[in-house]
Amino acid sequence: MKEELKFFPKYLAIPAQRSLAKEGIAKLYDLSRFTKAEIKELRGIGPDSMTKIKEDMFEQQISFKVDKSAYQ
Repeated sequence: MKEELKFFPKYLAIPAQRSLAKEGIAKLYDLSRFTKAEIKELRGIGPDSMTKIKEDMFEQQISFKVDKSAYQ
């Protein structure tokens, strides 16, 4: 499993790792509790980090929580 091989989120920059840990995100699947916008707001989560996260989520068939307000 790719998640185990990369030791998510250890391959991200230290500020991103700290922000994710503060939110209780230790595994890739934990991101499914959050919207993409919520993760982008975290300190250290820039375009490079989001690209890595989205690619890994796609490969593991995990998606972000749907932002229902975006559809209103």
